[in-house]
Amino acid sequence: MNIGDIVQVNPEKEMFGGCMVVVTKLKSWGIQGYVQSAGVPGQQYIRLATQDFEPTGGKAVWVVR
Repeated sequence: MNIGDIVQVNPEKEMFGGCMVVVTKLKSWGIQGYVQSAGVPGQQYIRLATQDFEPTGGKAVWVVR
C-alpha cells in the first residue's frame, strides 16, 4: 500500500460504501484518503481501518495533498 493507491470501501460501510478512495496517508490501523465527487468542490476525506477496504491495484495519477 502506497500514497496514491486506490482502494474500494466495503459496501456495508456507512455512506462511503462502494466508493473508490485515493490513499493520502498510511496509518498503523489502516489508511486516510479522499473521495473526489463530481460537481462538488473539494474532497471528502475518510479514515478506514484495514478491514473496511480492499486494494484495487489502481493508482491515481493526480493526488490532492
